[in-house]
Amino acid sequence: MSPRFGTVVLTGATSGIGEATALRLVGMATTLIALGVEKQQDAAPTLDRISRAGSAEVRYIAADFTHLDDAVEAADRVRTSAPSIDLLINNAGVPGARGRIITSDGFERTLQVNALAPALFTRLVVPRLAEGARIVNVGSSAHRVEHFDFDDIDLEHNYSPITAYARSKLAMVTWSSLLAEEEEGCSHDVVALCPGLNDTPLSAAMMGRIGGPATYGAELVLTASTAAVPSGSYLENGQVVPSSADSLDPANRARFTAVLQERLSPLSVRANVRVRP
Repeated sequence: MSPRFGTVVLTGATSGIGEATALRLVGMATTLIALGVEKQQDAAPTLDRISRAGSAEVRYIAADFTHLDDAVEAADRVRTSAPSIDLLINNAGVPGARGRIITSDGFERTLQVNALAPALFTRLVVPRLAEGARIVNVGSSAHRVEHFDFDDIDLEHNYSPITAYARSKLAMVTWSSLLAEEEEGCSHDVVALCPGLNDTPLSAAMMGRIGGPATYGAELVLTASTAAVPSGSYLENGQVVPSSADSLDPANRARFTAVLQERLSPLSVRANVRVRP
């Protein structure tokens, strides 16, 4: 089969759903730019396994999204190596830690890795998107079980791993639809999805060994990457469904936009790109 994509950028590509997705994408793309938290030498066995699964050229960028500077630097490397991107998949994510962690940037770790860093990284690589490109954001149906608390956005009070994860995915799903609104009128579109419950290191860290294989989640990611759905869509089980009421509430959307601008704009200034939602 001829590749469907030219260049694909995939974050969180070295484990779980990301790795399973990468193993499929190497047969569907000309170039796969894979991002992972590991150093190049530590990721080498996984990258070799991915490379041998298809004909795409695989390039690796190490980026630890617990440091927003890494998101900026990774975006710069992507812009340098990829003049045109056909598909960007924001898959990188972490479980809620057992205890609350504040990053060196001053933000709750789960929120930063699962929502703030992807928003920053995406904004910085948007200028490289090709005509008809798609941005796919991996959310979770867990976003439905929590609500925004803008007075305690970093969970200083009543922290729990599940709360941290669910709120971070609420932030991700909300940001995804905000991004679709922002990019309305452009040739590229934005789709978010829930990849289902998969037996991955992320889910095991919070819930134990439950769920199906990571290949199931990868299939849903690929469905979201190619499905003929409107920009701004949110998919569960491969079908377009409304996201939570909290994610669609205009007041929440306005306040979360302000959070993004406050936290990400200083870094975008250094990168000479204005960060909007």
